[in-house]
Amino acid sequence: MWTSKEEIREYVWNLMVREKIAAFPIPPHGRIPNFVGAAEASRQIRKLPDYRLARCVFSPPDAVLMSFRRMVLNDGKILAYSTPHMKSFKMMKPGKEVKVSIKDLIGGGEPLTLNVDIAVVGSVAVDRMGNRIGKGSGYGDKELAYLKERNPKLLSGTLVHSTQVFDDFSHLVGEHDIPVDFILTEKELIKTRH
Repeated sequence: MWTSKEEIREYVWNLMVREKIAAFPIPPHGRIPNFVGAAEASRQIRKLPDYRLARCVFSPPDAVLMSFRRMVLNDGKILAYSTPHMKSFKMMKPGKEVKVSIKDLIGGGEPLTLNVDIAVVGSVAVDRMGNRIGKGSGYGDKELAYLKERNPKLLSGTLVHSTQVFDDFSHLVGEHDIPVDFILTEKELIKTRH
């Protein structure tokens, strides 16, 4: 049985390097890891009827979510996002030229004025109950809490490699941890038991 979130983080980061799953920036240690297959995982959200109906979709600036952010805009939806360290919440409308790097997000967009319908955040690990473990800074939970305050019906998920999905580590969850409703992997869309 896992004894700490940090033990799970180290296991996942080391596994992703050993199995050559990690993608730039490498090494993944200390961050939300990017992985080979992130674009395929992003497309899994299209299986959700809620996504097809969503007007505004949130994604933070993690590298693993770059293809997801691009897809959201290409699908004609408004992209909501936070700048690093939650300095601000912004939105970007779909257009002809889609630029979604961290630099583009910081310099672009406009203040977020809409309710977000769906949020997809990155994780180091997630279990099938919907509990997620981030890199340890707490920003993912703070972002979800902020968005849920504004829209209690917010549907939330995380985008991870299938090796980052665990059965259950709910014994490690704290009061501030916010579970997600679905998991996007390169293989499937998983609806959590949350």
